[in-house]
Amino acid sequence: MKKDVIALVAGLIVILLLGGVIIYQAEIFGVSEGRLVADARNEQKISKDWDVKQSKNDEMCAMIFYDARKENYSYSVYLKNDGMSFGYFYREGGQNPYIEEGVQGIFFEDKGIALLSMNEEKVARVVVENGADKKAIPVDPEAPFALVFPPESNAITLYDSDDNVITLYDKYS
Repeated sequence: MKKDVIALVAGLIVILLLGGVIIYQAEIFGVSEGRLVADARNEQKISKDWDVKQSKNDEMCAMIFYDARKENYSYSVYLKNDGMSFGYFYREGGQNPYIEEGVQGIFFEDKGIALLSMNEEKVARVVVENGADKKAIPVDPEAPFALVFPPESNAITLYDSDDNVITLYDKYS
């Protein structure tokens, strides 16, 4: 009888371990908020001495990593999956000429909008319109930036220090 109990317990442990491996392989857990930067650095082989600018909401996280001279960079975008997921999942990253020379808008219809830039255009302020609400976000014109906005953002306008419009993103373009 004791051997039967030991065999039963051992069988249950094996089943639980296999279940854990299957759940892990199905990627329902994702990366926790606190581990996003470390995960991006590890997965994309980004140096630990590179700076990072990060922005996130409940559905998306955008990061831009760059060296001290702002000559090299890499970006990462993570999204939460619909349904039963507990963290963020890598969606895209690397380099993009629009990020290097201008501002790249990355749209995910149900998740939001990420704006990434090495800020060669010296963006100093971003104005976001959500219906009747208007919000101005200051940006350091000398530094790269990553910003995340909710999907209901109707228009996003980027201005330089002299209040010139650099770029306008809206839902319809």
